[in-house]
Amino acid sequence: MVRRKFLSWILFFLGTMLAVSPAWPQISIPTGTRAPLDGGSLDPIEKQDWHIFGKVTSLDGEPIGGAKVRADVGSGMGSVQTLDTDLQGNFRTEFSLDAQQYARLSVKLTVIKEGYLDAHETVDFGASNKTWEIDLMMRSKTQDPDQLSTENLVAALAPRLRTSGRGLPSGAARKDYERGAAELLDDHDSLRAAQTINKVVQHQPDCLDCRTLLGLAYLEAGSLTSAERQFGEAAKLDESAPAAARRPEPLIILGVLESWRRQDKKAAGFFTEALKISPSDPLALQELGRAAIFQQSWAAADDVLGQAIKAGASPESPLMRARALLEEGDADAAETDMKVYLNGREPKELPLAARTLYTELGDRLQLLEYGKVKSVVSQPLSDLERAMPELRGIEPSSSQDALPAILQHVGADVQAFFSQFPNTISVEQTKQERLGRNGKVADFLDQKFHYLLLAHPEKWGLGLEEYRADEKGARTALTGLQGGFMLTAGFASASLLFHPAYQSGATFRYLGRETIDGHPTEVVAFAQKPDKAKLMGRFNTDEATVLTLTQGLAWIDPTNYQIVRMRTDLLKPASKVRLERETTEIHFDQVQFKEIPSGLWLPREVVVTVEWKGKTFRNLHEYSDFKLFNVETQEKRKTAALVSGGAGAGV
Repeated sequence: MVRRKFLSWILFFLGTMLAVSPAWPQISIPTGTRAPLDGGSLDPIEKQDWHIFGKVTSLDGEPIGGAKVRADVGSGMGSVQTLDTDLQGNFRTEFSLDAQQYARLSVKLTVIKEGYLDAHETVDFGASNKTWEIDLMMRSKTQDPDQLSTENLVAALAPRLRTSGRGLPSGAARKDYERGAAELLDDHDSLRAAQTINKVVQHQPDCLDCRTLLGLAYLEAGSLTSAERQFGEAAKLDESAPAAARRPEPLIILGVLESWRRQDKKAAGFFTEALKISPSDPLALQELGRAAIFQQSWAAADDVLGQAIKAGASPESPLMRARALLEEGDADAAETDMKVYLNGREPKELPLAARTLYTELGDRLQLLEYGKVKSVVSQPLSDLERAMPELRGIEPSSSQDALPAILQHVGADVQAFFSQFPNTISVEQTKQERLGRNGKVADFLDQKFHYLLLAHPEKWGLGLEEYRADEKGARTALTGLQGGFMLTAGFASASLLFHPAYQSGATFRYLGRETIDGHPTEVVAFAQKPDKAKLMGRFNTDEATVLTLTQGLAWIDPTNYQIVRMRTDLLKPASKVRLERETTEIHFDQVQFKEIPSGLWLPREVVVTVEWKGKTFRNLHEYSDFKLFNVETQEKRKTAALVSGGAGAGV
């Protein structure tokens, strides 16, 4: 206790001396300086303000707002800041740092955003007092499975460069180069590999292989901006190199980057230039084939992917070629390439995209069993008149000269219908019937719905989404399956077969002119091609599901090229499930809405007749009281829950 009091007295005495002694120096410390601790001269320490700013975008240049940016300028207090990008993807901050401690400035940036892969960039501003804008690019986590992956790109090209390092002298630089390659390929430490190889590039900036390998390390580390910069510099060095010393790798990589951006023509240009340097490069051939697929140039894709397979390209090449062959209509050859890709594996072991193609291939092979069947486009008109009472008033045509113009005009009208379709709601009255052997109704079920037709939610999609609601606005569906009745839906999209995107999947024939439903019409027969059709039906039973193709007739008003009536039938009975007949008859009417100047031609009455396992089913659908449907209007809010209830039409 005595000792503690003594110490307190000493501290009090010293504090008093500091407060009153005139000999003690009076010091004012200005902002940005500090007093020395050793009693020596007082050299003020200045602060340097560093402005760190930049922009975060997606790979295709779209700004990414709301991303978290972590800026780290080194060790010490206040050397790390976290901020958000604005709606334009911009970020900006300021560091006030000790000018002596931070004579040179290097900033590490990490960007995080949900749904994207993390992006990293390190920028060395050196001893300059100025900074510049920092660009960062982010890739979506949901990478398109049809694209070449980063991992596969690095795995294909980095081994080529590993032991090369052309232009590097023996010694420390070569050892660093080989160590960096090992860190990238063996240790899978792309950040450390980038640091190691970057030292080599600093000493040997004209080393093409070094810049290319450094770019691959940056790419795998998520530094897309730095990676693309290195690939661009490598491409310049390659372009100025003697012909014998040129390499295809920088051009291949730049092509892949453009492919990721879905700039397919630009990508194909890079791959073509790479093949001028190395005509048998397997990766350049494979990626040129991929670009052709993206451009739907199926014959070109088939040819170049065949070359890629011969050159030893990756196992993905036979899969891509199978897709091209399938689109060309050669399902047998596609099956051969698919077997090569499978290499003994079970389909369930394949990636999702490959499984989807495998299923599509199986469906196409199933359809090829149709062979050459007689259809409405090949049968004599007299036979058609006997089979279809609707044609008994037709004035036959003596030539097919009018057909191309009819298909062109109808195709344009159908395309406009689906691209500009406004959401509609109507009243649907259904009558499901089971017919006896005498053709009379043995049992029936009546139902009534609010029927919604909604524009397809995906911009790339065609067709309409269909929903049914009860009187209270709750989502529902056609019932009766357990009672032995048939379920049918989806008639508003029947005209898609005439859409320009799908006309190649069918054969057409101009039959002549006929007045029907009060309209003078042009009558066109159609039949889907088993090897080309993209629109297929499905008939579902408890035992199996089969694909179906159709043939039929369309009555077209020559004044506006609207389809006023359609009839579709099976192209061929599906014996596997004992489906003998499936006939759909659709009557269209023009519906006027006060909100839009031109009317829409929509189904007014539909009759579907099916003969299955010796039984006959018939469904009748009638539509009335059409209105435009807008989930944002107060009047229709009670049905808004339908839209959030999930997509999908009744079966």
